[in-house]
Formats: sequence, C-alpha cells, structure tokens
Amino acid sequence: MSAKDNLLHKINSVYSTHDAGFTAQDCEALMAVSRSVISHYLNRLCDEGKLTKQNTRPVRFYLADEVASGVSAGGVMHDDPFNLFIGADGSLQPQVELCRAAVNYPSEGLALLMVGESGVGKSYLAHLIHQYAVEKSLIAAGKTLVDLNCADYANNPELLSGALFGYTRGAFTGADREKAGLLDHADGGFLFLDEVHRLSAENQEKLFLFMDKGYFYRLGDSSTRRYAKVRFLFATSEATDEMLLTTFRRRIPCRVELPAFSERPVAERVALIEAFLQQESGRLKREIEVEVALMQQLIATPVRGNVGELKNQIKVLCAGAWSQQKESEQSNLVLALSASNRPTPSAERLLITPHGQPGSVSLLGQRLGGWLNEERLLVEFCQSANAPLFARKLEEWLHYSQSDVLLDRSRHGYLWKKSQQAFSQLADLTGIEINPALRNTLWLCMLYALHAPVAEQPLAELDAASAWTSQRALMVADECLALIRAQVTPQPLPLLRPVIRTLFHHHVEPDQLIQGVIVSHGNATASSIAGTANKLVGGYYLKAFDMPFSVDTRGIIEMLIRHLDSIQHGSGLIILVDMGSLNEIYREIKLHLHSDLLVMNNVSTSMALDIAGKIQHRLSMPEIVDSIKGAYEVEARYYEGMIKGNKIVISCISGAGVSAKLKDILMRYLDEKSMEIVTVEYDDLKWKLSRADTVLNGTQLIITTTDIDAGTIPLVNVQQLLKEKSTRLWQNYFCSLLTPEQMESMIDDIVKLFTLEGVAGHLKFLNPAVIIEEVDLLIKQYEAHYRVHFESYLRMNLFMHIAAMIERLMINDAFHHRDNHELSQPQLHFMDLQRELFKPLENRYRIALSTSESLMIYELIEPWVTV
Repeated sequence: MSAKDNLLHKINSVYSTHDAGFTAQDCEALMAVSRSVISHYLNRLCDEGKLTKQNTRPVRFYLADEVASGVSAGGVMHDDPFNLFIGADGSLQPQVELCRAAVNYPSEGLALLMVGESGVGKSYLAHLIHQYAVEKSLIAAGKTLVDLNCADYANNPELLSGALFGYTRGAFTGADREKAGLLDHADGGFLFLDEVHRLSAENQEKLFLFMDKGYFYRLGDSSTRRYAKVRFLFATSEATDEMLLTTFRRRIPCRVELPAFSERPVAERVALIEAFLQQESGRLKREIEVEVALMQQLIATPVRGNVGELKNQIKVLCAGAWSQQKESEQSNLVLALSASNRPTPSAERLLITPHGQPGSVSLLGQRLGGWLNEERLLVEFCQSANAPLFARKLEEWLHYSQSDVLLDRSRHGYLWKKSQQAFSQLADLTGIEINPALRNTLWLCMLYALHAPVAEQPLAELDAASAWTSQRALMVADECLALIRAQVTPQPLPLLRPVIRTLFHHHVEPDQLIQGVIVSHGNATASSIAGTANKLVGGYYLKAFDMPFSVDTRGIIEMLIRHLDSIQHGSGLIILVDMGSLNEIYREIKLHLHSDLLVMNNVSTSMALDIAGKIQHRLSMPEIVDSIKGAYEVEARYYEGMIKGNKIVISCISGAGVSAKLKDILMRYLDEKSMEIVTVEYDDLKWKLSRADTVLNGTQLIITTTDIDAGTIPLVNVQQLLKEKSTRLWQNYFCSLLTPEQMESMIDDIVKLFTLEGVAGHLKFLNPAVIIEEVDLLIKQYEAHYRVHFESYLRMNLFMHIAAMIERLMINDAFHHRDNHELSQPQLHFMDLQRELFKPLENRYRIALSTSESLMIYELIEPWVTV
C-alpha cells in the first residue's frame, strides 16, 4: 500500500461518520509527514475521485460516497489483512510486498522464511499471511494455520519427526496407535514452523525431500507414500547460514527480515504503543491518559524482547495503575513516569480511547511536526546554507525519529563504512577537503534521505530553494551522488541533490571561472588524472568522464553535449581528451556553446595540472591559449640498462676475512668458468652502488652481512641465508646457479662457518674446528635416520648446544633433573638411537651422557622428526 492509499485508509477509519469533513491540519496526526506532503496526497485523492473538497479557508475535504461505503461500522477496511500490520505502508512495505508475492505465486505459493529477533512479530505476520490467503480464496476458509515451535522438540528429533510426518503403531516406544502428522493436517493450507533452526539435520532433509517430491513417509513406514499440498512458513531468530542446511535453505526462496523495535521509525513505534494502549483501554473499559514523558521513554528506550516485550510492559504499567487507581474518583486511568506510578498533577498527558478515536494522542504527531519539521529544515538550509545549524537540527531529528540506538549502531555498520569510502573518493576526485564536520553532515543527510518519504512538491521546493547556489556546487553534488550509488546503495536519493549542492556552495570556486573537462578511455583514467590535478591544486577545476574503450569520437561528442546542456558555461570551456579528432569535436561542441572553447588531445597528468592551475589563477581563455603554445612537447632520453653478466659480489662489514671464507664456500659449488665471484670492501661497494658504477654491470647477485640499497641488483644478506628456508632462497636467488641439493649443502657449510665463529668465543678448552666437525657428523646421522634436513637456525642451535654440553660433561657438570621421568614411545626410540650415535663422542672425551641431556637434544629436534 502506498503512502497516499494508507492516508485514505486512515481517513476512512476516523472520518467516515464526520459530516463536517476534515482539513489537512486534521490529517497531520494520522501520518508522520509534514502538512505540505499531506496536502499533496489529499489533492491527488481528489483528482482520483476518492475525495471532494470545498475551497473554504481552510480547505475542507470530504470522503466520496463509494469510498465511505467500503468501511465497516468499526471503521476498518476489509480489503487486506496486512493493513493491520503496523509498518506495512512504511518501513516494512518491502517485506509485506514480498509476503503478498509469495502467497500469490502459482500454484501453492513460495516457501517463506521470517528472520528477526525474538518478539519482532514473526508469528503475528504468519497469521496475517494465512488470513490474507483466506481472504484471496487461495486456501479454503476452513483451513486453520497449523503451527509448531521446533524448540519444543529440540532434544528429541525422533518425536519431532513423528509430530511432522506422523507415525505408525509400534514406530517407537509408546506408539500404541497410528497417528497423522502436521503435514496431513496442513494439507491444502499453511504449516508454520517457528524456531526452525532447532530442526535437526535429519528432519531438515526429510522436509526438503517432501518440498521437492510432494510426498512423505510416516515414521515406522518406509513403503507407503502419502501426498499433501502444503504452503510453508518458517521463522527463526538465528543466523540461517550456520543453522540450516544449504540444501534446505535453497528450498526457501523468500526471506523476510523484521527489524527490532528500536530500529523502527518513530511513527511506527508510536503506532505500536498506541495500539497496545488501546487494547488495554478496551480490556479495562476505561480511557487511559499517558504522561508525555512516559510516552517519550517508551518510544526511545530499547526493548530486549522487542514488540512482544513492549506489549507486556504496557500490560504491567496498566495493571499497576489499575491496582492503585481502581477506587479513584477519576474516571480515566493515568500512566505515569514515576517508579511509584503515581500521576504528576502538572504533567502533560495524552488520551487513549478504547476504539482508537483521535483524542489527545494526536498531539504527539503535531508536536513532532512543530519540534522537528524536517521538510522545513531542509528548505531553510537550502535558502541559508547554515551548515552547522542544519547538522545539529538534522541530528536531533534523526535521534528522535530513528532512535539513539539505531543512529549509534549505524555509525559502525555497513552504511557508515561504505559512505566514508565514498566521501574519501569524493575528496580525491574533486580536490575539496572534506573535514570531519562536513563528513558528519553528509552522513546525516544520507541517513535522512534513506528513510524520508519523497513527494513531488517538497522536492520541487528544495530545487527552487537551492537554485541560487553555483553550478560547480551542483556538479560536486552529482559526483557525490554517483559515488553513493556505486559504493553505498543503488536506491535513488533525489532529496540529496539540492541539499548537497547547498552544502558544497562555499567549498567551490564561483561560476565565473572557466570549466575544465577531461575525457579519457579506461575504467578510471580520466578520474585519476583529474583527481590528481584537483587535489594538488586544491579545488574542483576539472570534471572527469571515464569512457569505455568501445566509445569512439562520436560517442564522446554526444556525452559532452549532454553535459553542456545541464550546466552553465559562460566563462568558457576547456576539453582535454586522450585521443580523437580535434576538428570533429570542436565543430560539434561549438554549436552547443556560446562562449570560448579550447580542445586539446594527448591529455596527461602534467597537462591537467597545468590547466587546473591556470583556471585557479583566473587566467582568461586567450591568456591560457598563449601560455600553452609549445608547452607540452614530448622529451625522450635513452639510458642503457645494466649489462646482463655472470658476476657475484660478496661484501662483509666485518672485513675481508669473512668475505674470503664465503667466497671459498661458493666456489665449491659454482662453476668458475661460467661465474665470477669477487669480494669488495663494504664502504667501496656502497660508494659504487650510490653512483651506479659501471664496474657493477653484469652483477647477478650481491651477498652481504647487512642490508644495503642495491637498486635493481638482487641482494641477499647472511641473516637470510641462516634463517630462511633453503627452498625459498633457491627459488628467489640461486635457481639459475645451483641445484636444490647443491643449495642445501652450501647453506650447511655457511652455517658451519658462522657457527664456528660463534662457538670459538664460548668454548674454554675444546678446539672449535674439531668439535664442529664432530657435531656436524652427529647432526647428519640424525638427519639420515629421520630422513629430514634441518633448517639453518636449528643446525646452529645444535652446534652451539652440543659443543657446550660436551665441555660441561667433561667437568662433571651434567643435568639430571629429568633422569627419572617416564618417557613416551618417541622419546624411548630417540634414547636408543642416542646411545648408538653418541658412543664415539663418549669414548673420545671420556664422558657419560645422562637421560636429561639426551632429552634436551630431543626437544630441539622434536618438531622436525617422526618415528
């Protein structure tokens, strides 16, 4: 139902028996929109013949006879049960339209899943869907809605299966007779499964097979097919992707998400509260007066149980007031804000009547219009451009109408993140600084536009109010809207254009400046060039058009003509293009232009920057033309690249000694005839690199002990050789020089070299060179036994640890703290191996290896070995 038809429905409910008619002001309480929107709807209803009007002051409207006759004595139209669902014509209109579509789909409709927190109205909506199908004669009037809460059987899937599909006698303990299931009872009607996420995987499979095939088997009978035609409604409060099988989800094509109470617009929250109060008023047979402060608290306070919990809260409030005031002489029941529920004599109150006649509750709608008339606010801003005042008032309106909870949550969600990206891109494209205050105002405007109703009259009024602003500001607004459509939502937001235009009026140069345009083929070529130039110059001087590669010169011309027809360009136009016929572009564009025109091709960033700067400095068109003559010549220089050769350079900051040892190791594995290995002093190498000395031409690799800037020459330092995996080193640096096996052996030798340097400083009386060779043999025996190759850092650890351990054992300083520990099977296996492999070292140095010492070695290699 459209907003216009919803207004007619509400007018029918209230004024069908009022011979005196009604005014636009009277209707303001019926909908949370401004009076000008109400007047627009009323005039359109008159045009359609559903209302008549008398041109008095104020203008009075009357229901046409055929419309009034469609209303029952109770004032409710019978055409659609969904009219009872508050929000069906507002924030929940898309959801309700999907429900209608699902029910009307031939032949048994479409399965529908309702998703939302507990208490948002899923069960109530299911009953309305069923009622709608009955009203439309899609199911028989006698078919009741069959429902089941799957949570009641969550701990007994077999019992749930029996409830759904029925069972035969003896199917399970206690099944003493055959029983039909819910599918039988729902044949020809609806089956509503609430908390469907509690349905077991097995029952989900049974159910989607029935949805596919149209038949099922009772529990205990796998041979007799039973047929039924069932329309399915499902509801859940959980994430369906995690709780429902993919195959089951595929059988539910329609999904309706119901928002929490705090996420509903204020008008709908007011309507829900009013409806529950009216129910209690009818139940108690007394009119209810609600303190305005209590009403505001009910509207703004988040409710954990949503609409269901809100209804209970109102019941409790009424019960407390009834208990205290049932003997009171006052005829009306008063609901107060105070904890004691005692009325405050001076407090303003709203009147609720049992039959929903328009009493003082309409004051709330009128006060909203008076306090936060958002339409008036937009018009006043477009006239004054007072951005700080506008932002403050708009935020007040959003806080009230959308709730503090929703507004705060939205600042951290998808819309906030994507809109900030769009605003950042706008700043990059236009060169305009979008500071936090401007970002916040843009965000508030977008949030408002996403939720506000759009009518032709207010939109025209906004366009007229913003017409005084510059054309350049309008172009920025169009850029912003395009980015919002691309990044945030494809939903049209026509209210934003005049507001953003006004917002940027003081952030752009006046229209007297020349307009610059860049047209280039590619996804974002023109945008990138224009954005760079605008940002560097600090303003929006160049408009970008990114053209597909398939667009020729004719397409560019047509696009430019459309652009020229939409803007003012009295000060002249400069068009920068990447390719195309300048004569053809000039000849066509000139016909649509009444000012100077300059067309340039082969656009580049430097050209765009130069033109933007000239526009910024307010040069006239003749001055720009004179200044660019010969300014964009192509300059070319050729530099010979590094000669590909066969040289490896080694340089160590600690001196030539280590470099020479590294060279000796490399020469064992490289062919001296095909590869030259040279050592260079560290400072000398840095000097040559900084000057790109030709002596380095042909260098394939530089090996150093520290990182230095080698430019384009590959460089590896010793730390990498010792820590990185040999396979990665081989792939990155040595794949054209060595085989993987040679690489492993070379790295092992380098590890021994640097281990020897480190061990020499820690051993007291053992010969480092001798002990390193002996430990190296032991490590290779470990590797051979376990069929692994230890990485460099592990080998260094083993060299250092075992060498130091042997010295400690020689002076009887062994560890014994774990000698009596119970050993695992892998540890026992290692102990047997250790006794065999370590025997030569024990004999040579006259030492005895303890269990604790062996276990420490095992812990070092444990991650690498398997038995």
